[in-house]
Amino acid sequence: MSRPRVVLTTRELFPFGGGGIGVYVALMARTLAPIADVTIVAASWFREEYEERRSRSDPDVEYGGADVLFAEVPEGEEFDQFDSHMHVYSHRVLECIRTKFGARGPDLIEFPDYLGEGFVATEARRTGDPFLADTTIALRFHTSAEMCEVLNGHLELPYERRFSRELERRTLREADVVLVAGGDILESYRRFYGIELPPARTIRHPLEGRVPVAGTAVPDGPLRILYAGRCERRKGVQDLCDALLAIPGDWHLTLLGADTPTAPLARSMRRTLELRVDGDPRVDLVEATGRADLPARMAEHDVVAMPSRWECWPYIALEAMAAGVPLVAPAVGGLTELVRPGVSGWHASGVGRHALHDVLEPLVRDPGRARALRHGPGMAEHLDALVDAEQIRSDYLALLAERRTSPTPTPATITGRHPRAEPPPLVSVVIPYHGMSRWVEDTVASVDAQDYERIETIVVNDGSFAPEDVVLASLSTRYPIRVISQENRGLGAARNAGIVFARGRYILPLDADNLLDPSFVRRSILALERDPDLAYVTAWNRFVDEDGTPLDPPHNGYRPIGNWSALVGERNVAGDGTAVVRREVFRRHAYSEDLTSFEDWAFYRELARAGRTGRVIPEVLWSYRIRHDSMLRSVGLAHEERLAGEMEALIKEREVTWMSASD
Repeated sequence: MSRPRVVLTTRELFPFGGGGIGVYVALMARTLAPIADVTIVAASWFREEYEERRSRSDPDVEYGGADVLFAEVPEGEEFDQFDSHMHVYSHRVLECIRTKFGARGPDLIEFPDYLGEGFVATEARRTGDPFLADTTIALRFHTSAEMCEVLNGHLELPYERRFSRELERRTLREADVVLVAGGDILESYRRFYGIELPPARTIRHPLEGRVPVAGTAVPDGPLRILYAGRCERRKGVQDLCDALLAIPGDWHLTLLGADTPTAPLARSMRRTLELRVDGDPRVDLVEATGRADLPARMAEHDVVAMPSRWECWPYIALEAMAAGVPLVAPAVGGLTELVRPGVSGWHASGVGRHALHDVLEPLVRDPGRARALRHGPGMAEHLDALVDAEQIRSDYLALLAERRTSPTPTPATITGRHPRAEPPPLVSVVIPYHGMSRWVEDTVASVDAQDYERIETIVVNDGSFAPEDVVLASLSTRYPIRVISQENRGLGAARNAGIVFARGRYILPLDADNLLDPSFVRRSILALERDPDLAYVTAWNRFVDEDGTPLDPPHNGYRPIGNWSALVGERNVAGDGTAVVRREVFRRHAYSEDLTSFEDWAFYRELARAGRTGRVIPEVLWSYRIRHDSMLRSVGLAHEERLAGEMEALIKEREVTWMSASD
């Protein structure tokens, strides 16, 4: 049996900086090396230093033989097609993995939950990307960016940050499996998000290569407390200072960590602490130190305080136990299990300064209680059980054995142009036409070239009877299309008319100057047949000029995410009208015949408000032609504010029953 192929992704990587995620990935790669071929995908800003260290055989960048790849970090307008930095970065991570593995994806890709790094890969898998057909998408809980913002007392309001939070939440729901280290982590996420989560597996974090540190703390004297971590609101460092300052007598606190702007009004937390301490000689504020120096610093203290308002599975706690130093922490998140009262430390009765005061005061009065716990056999046994490398490897092998080939089996009836007992569902392509003689044949030809066999094409001539429009008659003799005509009533009315004549289970509105890639219909139907709750499926597009030449980046495409996001109310993140829609959707919904632009956006917003959502295949599968006289340019962009107001009124009008029930 071949060795499983595992990918670990991270925007940070030890020893190049960052926090616990980078340390975790480095250690997990080494831990899994005996049983799997491991690849690390990290952010490109580490590439140069990594190559330099690797050239001199620095052991810190030897990750058990893992391959290290780098996804390019977007800068400036590079992500103009996308709505956020993390949206494009998540796409680049997946493309990096594709380049490495070719046609068949790895057995497991593990993403951190922070910032939704796995969003594009998860959506690709859910929409039937063949590359990921045999790949399990796992999401490791480290503490999401949204949770960090809440615990730091400020939710970022700019659109891009809100968009990234949406990606984070979506990935959280759509991964194949979530990985938790233990404690109350899983239930904390359920309480915070209030959503149904994917199946969960408990797999610990490794602590390979740890070297026990001999006790060096002074055997008597005042209690010596160490806080090691960022000076950050969510870490509870203010609460710790307040708790200790309220305890009379002698004690010593070392605050070791980098500053953050998480005090009120984004002020420096370090400066806030300095003002709070006001020169008290019992408190030392020390700059951050390297991880290699941390065990020795821990061993100089009697306890390590972790006053966090919530923590996932912090390496500081594991490293403190490895140094033989007990912990003081609230019973939150992973700390509920990491701290075993009387063995590896003490739990505060809650979060905040009062609970910390109550647990620290007895230790200040009798430091011997803390020193008695140092290097205890129970602590070592507890730690060994938490970081058992063999158990971690066994748990990953068990996860890999449960390979999730597809959320729903791929229907055999929609894989291409082959004879079969049961025909695939009919798709009706509706092409509204008005003055598009120059481009309509290319559009019809792109439908005819689909690698899906059951398609009917209906061209709706929306009152266009110039001499050059005779092209429709010519097309009807050369392609299997039906042409119907009506008086000029606009795009929405033309689409609605074509839908009336359509016979398919699925409807695909297609503007008469756009082009489908050959697999667009098949891939969309595959996604719809896999998930009967979907209302529609669309894909990313490329922008082409009037001659069909792709435009140069960064303004060269549209990367929607679907109408499941609440952000669809302020921007069209749902998709273009080029989408495959279930026919039954049109029993209650239709395209507006009043709007002169934004018909698609209004349609998707109505669907969202009715609880009908769609998906976007995160691949470029069709082309949008940018014309100098397009409706979007001449009407939509020129009157955007007015049209947005008309759309709001339309949606509200349709939601109200205006007829009296008594009549």
